[in-house]
Amino acid sequence: MKKFDDLMKVSKEITSISVDEAKEKLNDPNVQFIDVRDKNDFETETIGNAVNLERGLLEFYLADGSPLENDMFKKDPEKEYVIFCGLGGQSTLASKTMQDMGLKNVKNLSGGMSAWKAKNKS
Repeated sequence: MKKFDDLMKVSKEITSISVDEAKEKLNDPNVQFIDVRDKNDFETETIGNAVNLERGLLEFYLADGSPLENDMFKKDPEKEYVIFCGLGGQSTLASKTMQDMGLKNVKNLSGGMSAWKAKNKS
């Protein structure tokens, strides 16, 4: 069985950004935030204009011809995607998957929603 540390080595193959960097992109129309947590977590709280694409179905949302294919990715292939989850693990893997499936401008939010909330306390 693969160890967690080995699994997370994909973080070296993706681009991660800080909460401060993500916050600067929040109102940019050329950036789409994607929340890969489950629907319940998404409906409880999310970041800005994020759309919910659950990690477990991500490949189906991206694959050409899939019954769940999301045309958002075809409409503007140059768009930047900021991916986040609860703590950063799922979004790390999701960012790698998205890159592997052909998206070019994918960024992982380091620390996920937890880091976002800690940095943006009222």
